Amino acid sequence: MEDSKLNEFVLKISALWNEQKKREVLYLEALKKDSMGPLRKLLTQGHFSALLFQKEIHWIYDYFKCFLNDKDLVNSAEVNSDSVQALHNLEEKAEVADVLKKTEGKILQSYRSLYKYIEREPETKRLLDEHLERISEFYEILSKQVIVKRSEISHPFAA
Repeated sequence: MEDSKLNEFVLKISALWNEQKKREVLYLEALKKDSMGPLRKLLTQGHFSALLFQKEIHWIYDYFKCFLNDKDLVNSAEVNSDSVQALHNLEEKAEVADVLKKTEGKILQSYRSLYKYIEREPETKRLLDEHLERISEFYEILSKQVIVKRSEISHPFAA
């Protein structure tokens, strides 16, 4: 990878790690809510996948970063507090699912933006493909939760 592309790639990987950190915090916050009953398994899987993906993204970052110029990835309290605030007042499953779905959608876009950098890195591409596939699954499941709620609102008396 040429230097300018490498620098861009490292910045994008760092941003993706931060988004995964936000994802971790959001899933954990959603798990704390009493009203999430049927979504608990999905929320737990989302939380654990965020932790795993952060670890794998960190490995990619460490492999490609320049140790003289690039900083280490660190947990940001700012990212965490903003993330928690987004879910703090929500209690409905569909509202929580909608926030998580939007987060997953943003992360999917970040993953897709990395593809132009990794054409010659098959192992990195494989790992990112696995992440993309799993996050796409979360996105689809969360989308269904939001759609179910909207159909309940438009047909409140249907049995």
